[in-house]
Amino acid sequence: MIAPARSQAVKFAVWILASGMGAALTNDLRAAPLKWERADRLAAHNLKLLTPAPRCWRKTELQVDVTGTYTTPFDPDQIAVDAEIRSAAGHTIRIPAFFYQEYAPNGESPGTTAWRIRFTPEEAGTYAVEVRARDRSGVVSSGPISFPVTKETDHGFLRVSKRDPHYFEFKDGTPYFAIGESMVHGALADYSRWMTKLAANGGNYGRLWMGYPEGLEIAPRGKYRLDIAWKFDKVLELSEQHGIYQKICIDYVRYISPRGERRKTFDPEDNAYSASNGGPCRDMRDFFALPEARRMFKNRLRYIVARWGYSTHVLAWELWNEIGSADKKASGDHALIVDWNREMCDYLQLLDPNHMTTNSLSSTEVWPEMWKLPENEFAQMHGYYYFSGEMKRDAKDMARFMIKWLAEIDHYNKPYLFAEFGIVPDKPDTRGLWDRDPEGVHMHNGLWAPLADGAAGTGMLWWWFNYIDPKNLYFQFHPVAEFVKGIPWTTENFKKAEVESSDGNLRALGLLGKNLALLWLENRRHTWWNVAQNNPIPPVKRTTVTVKGVPAGRYRVEFFDTWKGGVISRTRLRVKNDEIRIAVPKIDRDIAVKLSREGNR
Repeated sequence: MIAPARSQAVKFAVWILASGMGAALTNDLRAAPLKWERADRLAAHNLKLLTPAPRCWRKTELQVDVTGTYTTPFDPDQIAVDAEIRSAAGHTIRIPAFFYQEYAPNGESPGTTAWRIRFTPEEAGTYAVEVRARDRSGVVSSGPISFPVTKETDHGFLRVSKRDPHYFEFKDGTPYFAIGESMVHGALADYSRWMTKLAANGGNYGRLWMGYPEGLEIAPRGKYRLDIAWKFDKVLELSEQHGIYQKICIDYVRYISPRGERRKTFDPEDNAYSASNGGPCRDMRDFFALPEARRMFKNRLRYIVARWGYSTHVLAWELWNEIGSADKKASGDHALIVDWNREMCDYLQLLDPNHMTTNSLSSTEVWPEMWKLPENEFAQMHGYYYFSGEMKRDAKDMARFMIKWLAEIDHYNKPYLFAEFGIVPDKPDTRGLWDRDPEGVHMHNGLWAPLADGAAGTGMLWWWFNYIDPKNLYFQFHPVAEFVKGIPWTTENFKKAEVESSDGNLRALGLLGKNLALLWLENRRHTWWNVAQNNPIPPVKRTTVTVKGVPAGRYRVEFFDTWKGGVISRTRLRVKNDEIRIAVPKIDRDIAVKLSREGNR
């Protein structure tokens, strides 16, 4: 079931209005970018190291002065600047440089520009760097410089686990389980507050949009918004400080209409790809189909990788937000979109083998061909209370809703996430529902259900700025982070557990591994809908849960408080006839259970 594009558009429009940022964004996006045309002799000189004391696994930055002849520095067919970097061990990498302009926190710029190189050294020792620049007149070199890099340990870049492809791990093999929320736009002060609170409660995941409405190419063709790029620098630095790993969403435009035609939602008049701004496209199908439009998008990918590909705190590159909601003339042609998806991910991985690539679809939208692509290294689902009759019915029980739709993406032998969910707040019959769920029951159940259903992270609530933050619901992340700490996600070979409850009012979900089982036990009647409607929610009492297929042995059983964190009680049980029977305490809302086999780890 596909959510109507207009309804999805409302979701974001509500954010713009509620955050009080609509006027500021409008004014900001109309700001005229500087012109960077040059007609000089090609030269590359004054290559210098900007990082005072380079260390392994930390950003190392250099700067070089480059002149040449071009109309835009953002098209490598006109001017391409690349760095060749050789480590002490003799490993060589080649990465693109990027055109940089300095800005101040107040948004003003002194106008100073230069070419910069960013990379993350993985080995200690002496590094040598040389820059080559090319325009239509030929190629020149800066000459090499060298500098020492000191040793420092780190988990490294994130990837799909080599031991269990259903989960993520760092390069050093440490598992990573994503706990967090969407935080796609905001002021720098907002990001500092959001990330500080999220990290303090164990959160480690965010989602950052680099496309519409604050994007590099929300400007005439060839005029990247370097003020916005500077802001992204600062957001990523905050992420690194707070241990937040960002899924970077690259674009979100849904329509392209030349000037004079009726505008649509998410149809920016100053789209760089539009024929009205010197671009090749008259509609979104042109964007995905035309070779020149694809070349332009690859230019942007090159810039993004050059500027932010250094960071170990980039979780993945996400090509599009809800690509299935683009103009149906384009998105209705699945073969076209999948071909575009494959080509762009291939290009990203050629430039940047350190980061994962993926895409996203609209609410409860299912394209098997999207997730069969190996280039989409993990699968994702979005879903909300409201966008269809089916969603309105099912999402009254957020856990049931999420389990149902995760079943559509859980069988591609890759990690999967419920990457957006929530309650749409602006409809006549939904206004005020948030205030009637002040503790975030729908958020809570949306965090725990995917965990117990085998996802590679919690569900990621959308309403970060006007629900989680003002209601200070960051405490919901803490128990999850405490529960998953130390779980060997990539070596337990977790499968969905066969769990039976003696009471139909108790939902029992879980994962069964070689030596460990994880259960989430929820009172089915404790839904956000029943809370909001003041419906009776009687507790579940005197229940037994049976987990089947459990390896033989003696198990330590810990009952865990999913609302406050911490172990409620402990006991020990032995497997009998390949199953373990657990007497469950009274459950008003929900609890988690951890069963650890003793003496076999």
